[in-house]
Amino acid sequence: MPRKTVIEIEFNETFAYVNRVEKVEVYCPMCEEKIEFVAPQIAAVTLNTTEREIYRLVESGRVHFLETSGVLVCMKSIREIEGDNYL
Repeated sequence: MPRKTVIEIEFNETFAYVNRVEKVEVYCPMCEEKIEFVAPQIAAVTLNTTEREIYRLVESGRVHFLETSGVLVCMKSIREIEGDNYL
């Protein structure tokens, strides 16, 4: 008589949820007006580049930013760079 083998596999999954701001409208001291600020990931998609490149632009002073629980970048300064065909 053939033997039957039973294999049991147990999966454990952990999901991490981070509640962070990805978009907010606040006053930009450099633009001197209320502007939409976004997470670097969103700015990267806008410029069709990497998140790391957005941080380089922040560090070089080309992009206005705010530091809260993370970094948020000014979309007006992102659009200006986009218009300059920077990348």
